[in-house]
Formats: sequence, C-alpha cells, structure tokens
Amino acid sequence: MKTHLLITTYLAILTPHTFGDLVEDYVKHVEKVNSQKTDKFRTFSEFDRASELRGRLRSRRRRHAFDPELDQWTHSEVLDKEGAVVLRWQPRHQEILFRVEARTRGYIGIGFSPNGGMEDADIVIGWVDDRNGRAFLHDCHGVPKGQGSSPIRDEVDNYTLEKGMQNETHTVLEFRRALDTCDIHDYVLNADTVRVIWAMRESDPQFEGDMVYHGESRGSQSLHLLGPPPVKRTENRNVKYWDITLENFEVKPNMNTIYWCKVFKAPQLDSKHHIIGYEPLIGPNHTNFVHHMIVHECQLGPNGNNQRWEAFAQQTGQLCYGQHMPLEWDKCLTPLVAWAIGAKGENFPPAVGVPIGQQRNSYYMLEIHYDNPQMKKARDTSGLRLHYTSELRPNDGGIMIAGVALSNLHFIPPKQKEYKTAGYCSTECTREVFPKEGVNVASVMLHSHLAGRKLKLRHIRAGKELPPLAQDNHYDFNYQQSRALFQNAVILPGDGLITECSYSTVDRTQPTLGGYSTKEEMCLAFILHYPRTELAGCYSMPPIQYFFQNLGVKEFYGKNMTEIETLFLQGGSDTAQSTSTTTSPLFGYSPGDEMSPEANRRAVVALQNARDYSIDLHSQQSRNLFDELIIKEPQEFQNKSFTTHLQNIPYSEPLLTKKMEEYFYTGLHLTFCRKRDDSLAIKETVEKFPNFSVYVNREKQSQCSYRNRKTVMVAGSSTSFRPNIILGFLFIVCSVVIYF
Repeated sequence: MKTHLLITTYLAILTPHTFGDLVEDYVKHVEKVNSQKTDKFRTFSEFDRASELRGRLRSRRRRHAFDPELDQWTHSEVLDKEGAVVLRWQPRHQEILFRVEARTRGYIGIGFSPNGGMEDADIVIGWVDDRNGRAFLHDCHGVPKGQGSSPIRDEVDNYTLEKGMQNETHTVLEFRRALDTCDIHDYVLNADTVRVIWAMRESDPQFEGDMVYHGESRGSQSLHLLGPPPVKRTENRNVKYWDITLENFEVKPNMNTIYWCKVFKAPQLDSKHHIIGYEPLIGPNHTNFVHHMIVHECQLGPNGNNQRWEAFAQQTGQLCYGQHMPLEWDKCLTPLVAWAIGAKGENFPPAVGVPIGQQRNSYYMLEIHYDNPQMKKARDTSGLRLHYTSELRPNDGGIMIAGVALSNLHFIPPKQKEYKTAGYCSTECTREVFPKEGVNVASVMLHSHLAGRKLKLRHIRAGKELPPLAQDNHYDFNYQQSRALFQNAVILPGDGLITECSYSTVDRTQPTLGGYSTKEEMCLAFILHYPRTELAGCYSMPPIQYFFQNLGVKEFYGKNMTEIETLFLQGGSDTAQSTSTTTSPLFGYSPGDEMSPEANRRAVVALQNARDYSIDLHSQQSRNLFDELIIKEPQEFQNKSFTTHLQNIPYSEPLLTKKMEEYFYTGLHLTFCRKRDDSLAIKETVEKFPNFSVYVNREKQSQCSYRNRKTVMVAGSSTSFRPNIILGFLFIVCSVVIYF
C-alpha cells in the first residue's frame, strides 16, 4: 500500500515513460506475490490494486500518446453515460477554449441550447477528413421548430479551429470563441447554467454542405462553463470515507413526494476530523427518483440520551417531519452537506473543512427527497459518501441556509411569465451572530423547484448592493451543482442577504404555494462558509396578517386576524369551522415566549417544515387550513373559502400581479435568525425591506448588448427597491375592482 501511495503522489509530475516503468515493476511484483497466495486470502488486495493501476497506466499512455498537453485544460465533463463524448474547456478573460473528444471517425456537433433541444441553438460542427487528415469546423445555428431539421451555417464564422486530429477510434477538435461574439445567432456564454447539446455520426459529410445534425447518437448536459477550476480530490492514506446510505428502501407507489429520514452513528474517531468533500451514491435503477439529499448534524447537547440515539441508528427510518417522527430528531436540522439533482458532489477548498467527530458519540440524520410523479414502485440504496481526514484544514466550515421560510404563505400566482419572490436575511441577524471579521463564502448551492427560472443570492452592505454571491439566469431544475466563487467574498456583521427567485407559471392555472413537493416551491441558498458560526438558518416570510390583507381579505368568520395569526404560529384546531382540520404551528412558540428553551427547540422544525405540509399519508389527505377560512369582509368575497378566493383572482391582469409581486418582495418581511442548537439568536421581527442602491456590473456590459440575443446577461435592475406602505391599500382596491 505504501508503494501504491508513493506512485499515486508522483503521478502528476512523472512523465508517462517513467510512470509506466514504476507501475510495471510494481505490478509484476504484486502478481508474483499473489501467485504464491491461496484464493481465500485474495480479497480487495494488492492484486485488485495492481489491476487498477495497470488500467490507469494504459489510459494515461493512450492519453499522452494522443496529446501530451492534455493537462492544460482546467475543466472537463463527460457528456454521455457511455463516456463516448468528453468536453474540456478553459475560460479566459474574454474568450473560452474548447476541446471535444468523440468516439467516432465521423463528425461531431456541439451546441448551446436554451432548452436542451436543437431549435434556435448555437451549434458548431467539425470533423477530420479520412482521406487527407484536414480538419473542418463550421459555425451554425438551429432553426425554429417547423422550419427544418438541419442546422444552417452562420453568415459570420465566430469559431476559430485550433487543432483537429483523429486516430483509429476517436476524433478530437480544439477551437475557441469569444464569450460574446455580438452575433444574434451565437449564445453569450457567462456564469449561467448552459445546456450543452451534442450529436455525432460515424461518417464524414459527403460534401462540405452535407451536415445533417441528427446523428446516430445525441444528447444534452447542463454545465457551468465559467468558474474557477474545480478542486481536485485529495488522495492519501489519511483520507477515509463514510457512506451514509439507505438499505433497500421501498419507494411506494401511493405517494408522489416522499421525504425519508434515517439516523446514522458517525464513525468512532479519537479526535476532531474534517470532511473535505462528498459525492452522491445513487441507486442505478431509479436515479431520477432522488431529488435531493441532506445530511443534518444532530445537536444532542449534554443531556442527550445516547442509548436512545443508538436505537434510532439501528432503525430503518421514518417519514420526515410527519406525526410519527420522534421529537428528538428535531435536533437534527443543521446541514452538514447538501446535494441536489444533477450535482456530482463537491471537494472543499484547501482552506476549509467541515468538522466531524468532535464528540465521542455523534449522530447525523440523512434526509432524502424522492420525486415520484408517476407513482412507481422501486427499491433504493441511495445516499452520500463523505470524505474525511485527520489532517485538519486551517478553518472549520459550515453550511447555513438563507431564503424564504417554507410555508404555504410563500405564494406564486399562476399565468405569470416571470414572478419574483425573496427571502431576507436581516442585518440584525448577521450583526448578532457573525464574528467581527465576518465569514468567507466558499460556495453556494441555489435551490428551487420546477417553476424556478432565475435565482440569485444578493449581498447588501451599508445601503449599497455588492456583486451577487451567486446568480443563475438559466436555472435548470435537473442540474443543481454548487457554485464555487470566482474570488473571495466576505459577509460582514451587519450585512444583509436577499435570496431572490424568479418563477414562470404560464402553464399553471392555480396558485403555487411553498411546500415539499416539486410542484410546490422553495427559494433557498445553501452557503458553505468559514469560519463556522452558530448561524444555521436565516429566513423570512410575509407577516401573516399582511399576507391576507394584501390578497384582499379583511376578516374571516369566527376569528379575527390576531386569532388567525395565533392559529398559524401556535397550531391547534379550527373548531369554529370544522373539527377535521388540525394545524401544527409554523413556529413552536407563542409571541413573547421566544426566549423559552423548550419553545426554541421547536422553532426551526416548524419554520422549515410547516406541519400542514407534513409528508405522510394522513396529512396529504387532510384539508388545508385555507379551505377552512371563510371570508366575511370585504362583502365582494363574502362566504367564500380563502382557497376559492385564491383560485378566482384574475391573475391575467398584469397590474394586479405586479402590485402583488412588489408588495411581497419589497414590503414587510417577518425575519428569523436560527442558531445551530435550534434556538433563535434574536427575536423574530417584522422588518421593512431595506432601501439600497442596486448593483450594476459595468464591467460585463457589452458594446453589443443592445442586440437581440438568445441569452442576455442580467446584472441588476436600474431602480432601487423602496417599500411603500400604501401598496397594500392600492392592491386591495385594485383586486376588488378587477375581481368582478
């Protein structure tokens, strides 16, 4: 093993010839030793390691024989499941270099598409002539649907061929282009998610104009093209891994959304270790079922019952946040690592590691969200692999969540091309929790559901907006890879954060509310930062009374607004209307009782996991609280349930929905600042949305940005957001007039 580690360490600096000699000598030695052993001693041993090294040797020899300068590429991605198409690239200041390696001796096409299809895509097609070895590259674009299938060559060629070559099995093309070519048929390549499409055929075009793009093989893959080079995984004998996976979990066919939680006991460690990266382990037969996975740290405290937690770790788990989940699991809410669909995991920067093993008996909870819209039955063994080491990094890191508190008060109207909501992390929260020197942001994972189109984590300091910590104007629900930052960003105490989500609901006829299902919505940012602080979550939501008033309702039968607010905050039965609906609290304490330790223990569970959205069979069959609220005033809506009222609002009127958006975004926010021990760092507060000057990225403004484009770089709005108290009144009047 020591010999293997030595070889691996020097792999990057040795020439292929020197590396080959060392490995061949080592492999021969291992095979000789193993030939003298009996079969019963041949487990995963030196023989397996020798085979692995021999394969790596052959792969490296082929690679360097084909191109000894391959290591110059900073980014790479396999675009298909078989590994037949590999895209490598290197971003530069105003341009980007590409290299495509395809298992074909014909032509290969690479494109940048708005939706993963060929229509209106920016496409480059190239090949190497089998007869003379000459390479060709054509700048093309896809045509609108219904106008043909073959791409059309651009009038102006904005791609430059650098190199083209082929051997017995592969074709390789290297080319470059400007990030912004000022050509209406070319994509502006920036930090947004881009859907890369590819296609290839086994033969060259019969003539130069013969470019039928629909090859025998094709596909698409979303990528982040611009960003710092990914951190490579550290491999040495001090790096171990811990697999946190379910064992043959049954995905039942009677639920389209399943949140399953299971407690795990951490490996027994003699001292603190650092997690330095993680990767998903997804069952091969139902990858599409797994939507996201989060490992939560359980804060047992000095009075934790280890015997009971040991029993939890032996169990198969429970439906998350449902009525049968043990109350102790409420302690498991601070994220350790978070993964979402399409992501490949993350290796943390060398300056930061997430601590593990600080207590002799540590417990963690794995939460997996299964999205099963077709109600299929399956078995699952998915989970996460955590890589950890005893070689501590300079800083302890942690993950905090910012965004919109998960509840049905997160409201998105239907029939909207673009509608924005925002969660506000207040200046008072960061001032209370962050150290004087602030915290450094290492990476951000932006998260919403199917209606999400644009996401941004905005950063406010002293009345001025700084560059976004993370932004994606082409969010792909199926590709939620965390984003490393280009440059160091520090959040200081007193800074504010705004998690902004833009949704498209043009194909929906009913309002979308916040919730767990992928058809409901979230707006969250998972922020990996260091040094680690006590802050675990920083959220906001509309104040409850203002939520109803803004949607035109002044009074309900049987309960005044204070009682409605109490019902939402504290829970209980709406006995005035029906005994069939029991609502659990959004926040586990009464107003004024926020300093109670027992109340604080429940605060975040209720905040993130509003019980009327509990994911179990009983709650899914229950009626929503909105059904039980019957409107008394205004008279125009009298005797209708609030649910019916929401369904009947004329959302096709843009003036109405614009006022609605402005109020919920720039109006009042009920803010929450939660610590890792489930207590509140400061009392929940109703705050006005801050007044600040909006950030405009002038460096990114292009001289051709006025042209009509397939992708437009959006740096920010030119208008400052200012809350206006009269908005609520104006909206009520507007809704009453238009409603009838």
